[in-house]
Amino acid sequence: MRKPATAVLLAIAATLAAPAALAGDFFVNAQFGGIDLDGDDFDGDSTSLVQGSAGYRWGIGMAQVGVEGGVGKLGELEDRTLHDYTGGSIAHAYTLDSRYAFAGLNARIKPPVLPVYFIGRAGYIGFDHDLDVTSTDSPLDASAVTDRRNFSRSDGGHYLGVGVGTTILPLLDVGLMVNQYDYAQVEYDAVNDEYALSDDKRSARSLSLTVEYRF
Repeated sequence: MRKPATAVLLAIAATLAAPAALAGDFFVNAQFGGIDLDGDDFDGDSTSLVQGSAGYRWGIGMAQVGVEGGVGKLGELEDRTLHDYTGGSIAHAYTLDSRYAFAGLNARIKPPVLPVYFIGRAGYIGFDHDLDVTSTDSPLDASAVTDRRNFSRSDGGHYLGVGVGTTILPLLDVGLMVNQYDYAQVEYDAVNDEYALSDDKRSARSLSLTVEYRF
């Protein structure tokens, strides 16, 4: 009777220990922060960033390396311009809404003697831009005329990120992350009076609070 009972207890212990043995392989991550854009129309503008992702990392000693994928959204950017012409003026109001999805590699390094961990990430990112333009033409000798148009564009680039954090609960981490993005900036072509993607890649840099749960 003792051997079967021991076997049952060992089996129960192994079952209970299995989640702990696998802890840290899968992860979900959220980032909240701000992003600075470089470009012609929104050069130097800052806005908010919200991002969610999930992934899987394989353990290699004190390091874990794996894959990640997720989506994010930038806060709306607004800008206004005013152009005078002979006999009147025209005002443009712009609103840029950007969303993105990404996939890449993710590495987590936790030195055994330090209370912090380090994160590195890199991969491909794709943006969807929606640009609303409201134009108000105000001739001196006639009533103002308002026109509204929408431009949608997609583009892609690469991203890199590094961060540092600490574990506040056995499977819950918090930290700070710095990311660098390359993407095609939406630009206004005054000659053709339309918006298009630049052939030159622009840069965006974000600083965000990251919260990660591992399981």
